[in-house]
Parts: sequence; structure tokens; C-alpha cells
Amino acid sequence: MTPLQAWTGLVGDRDPAQPLLTLLDPAGRVELSGATTANWVAKSANLLVDGLGGPARVGLLLPLHWQAVALLLAGVATGATVVVAADPAELAGCEAAFTTADAAEAALDAGVDDVLALSGHPLGAPCGPLPPMVTDYAREVPSYADHWGGRATGPARVEVGGGPLGELPALELTGADRVLLGGPLTEPVTLAVLLAALGSGAALLLVPDPSAVDLERLAAQEGATAAHGLAFPGLRSPLGR
Repeated sequence: MTPLQAWTGLVGDRDPAQPLLTLLDPAGRVELSGATTANWVAKSANLLVDGLGGPARVGLLLPLHWQAVALLLAGVATGATVVVAADPAELAGCEAAFTTADAAEAALDAGVDDVLALSGHPLGAPCGPLPPMVTDYAREVPSYADHWGGRATGPARVEVGGGPLGELPALELTGADRVLLGGPLTEPVTLAVLLAALGSGAALLLVPDPSAVDLERLAAQEGATAAHGLAFPGLRSPLGR
């Protein structure tokens, strides 16, 4: 079993057709199965290797979104160190970076060679006009292969807040769990829970703006069994505390 298989939930008795990533955004709800998630991870990994030459350090300056998760996993799958940044200056030293459209020019100024911008639209629609030398991820990625044939990598190499993420926590989750997840990716515990939950086969319900949604209603509608990073006392923590 490769880490990529584990982190997309395609393990054990989990059905890859079942939902794995669900974005709960006020602008729209988007649901990806395990198989579809793996497809986006593969396309993005192939973009990194075949399109960008396999950068050793890949930056992410993105909000919580299914595309951000796919890109995080894609970077790890290629063996790159993924730098999860809170501002463009933290992207210094990255050969490639995926950013919001607003931050793209600042990423170039930080010295990143290849900057790809994302719109943040729930469905991953293309961006509007972009600065020179910035590529639109949504327009670039569809042409890449749907399957990842790269070598299996070891543990994830992820940096956040200026240092390594560290060992992932052991979570009290199974493939039957659906975890409401809020908070920025730049919060180390949130990032660690995200990766560890996928490693357990659990599905993720991504809530980028908890203040803009009815959490109690969403938890009931989505069949949530746990929650992290949200002020929602009715669900257990995946950390067991």
C-alpha cells in the first residue's frame, strides 16, 4: 500500500465510489468520491512532474478547499516537501507554488519560479485575468493523466509555520467516520488531523467559513460523526479529547 492510497481513503473495505471530500461552502456544496479525489491527486502530481519538472519544494498558499487537499496530497505523492504558507514570503525557496489569484504576484516577488493560481470557486472554476508569468491551475491541470505512476514515497514531508509538521496523530477514526473540519491549513494541528483522518479512511467535510453556515444543520444533514477546529460541542473530537 502506498501513502497516496492511504491518504485518499482507498484502503481496506472502503468503497472508492463513496464520498471522501465534501466542501461545505456558502457558495455551493461540492462532493468528491475517493476515486475522484485520487483522480485529481494524480492529475496534479503529473502536472508537477511532467509540467514543472518535479520541484523539490512545492508551496501552498490557499484556503481550506478540496483543491488544496488534492494539491497537498499531489506534492507529497511526488516526494516533494510541501510548504503550507500563511503569506507569500513563506514561499521563498519553493520552485513551484499554488496560490490564490490575489497572492500570485507576491509569490513571484518571493522568488517562486512557477506560480499557479486558483480561483477559490467551489467547483474549481478558472480564474479571471492573471498577472504575467502566472498560470491558471484550472486551465492547466485537465490535460494531465488521470493515473499516478510515480514511485511510492515515504512519510509526508510537510512544513508549516517555518518547520516540519512532525508525526501525524493517532486518531480514533475508521472508514465509517465523517469529520467536520474547520480552520486554516496553516494551523499545524488542523493540517495534521486532515492528513491523519484521510490515512484512517475517514471522509472529510471541509468548512472554510464556519461563521457563514449553520453547523448544526450541516452536521445532521451530512451525517458527521466527529469535528475538529469548530465551535461545535455536539460531536466528539477525532483526537479523542
